[in-house]
Amino acid sequence: MTYQENRNKGGRPKAVKGKARIKTISTRLTLAEWKAVMKRITDAGKKPSHFLRDLLLYGKVVSARTQEDRQQIRMLEGGCNNLNQLTKMAHQQGFSLLKGKIMDLLDEFNKIIERI
Repeated sequence: MTYQENRNKGGRPKAVKGKARIKTISTRLTLAEWKAVMKRITDAGKKPSHFLRDLLLYGKVVSARTQEDRQQIRMLEGGCNNLNQLTKMAHQQGFSLLKGKIMDLLDEFNKIIERI
């Protein structure tokens, strides 16, 4: 093969055979219906194609996480790192010395989880 034939042309790779979405469904809406649908899509925080696909396939749409929810989840992830460090210290120094810190951290986890 020559360089031209073997060269990567770039762009998005082709979808795996059988997984590519090749069929479309079309419908007509009044302006009022279209606005109502677009409001629901916006409220769900999804792209129109994702929203409609979920609605057609599963009969319901689970809203995307809000920015605040994602921030709370990041806080939980950071707290998990702290918990791992405290656990290591507890194994080295004894659990009774770090029990208060660990319990405080677990209380913070519970507060964050309730907000989500």
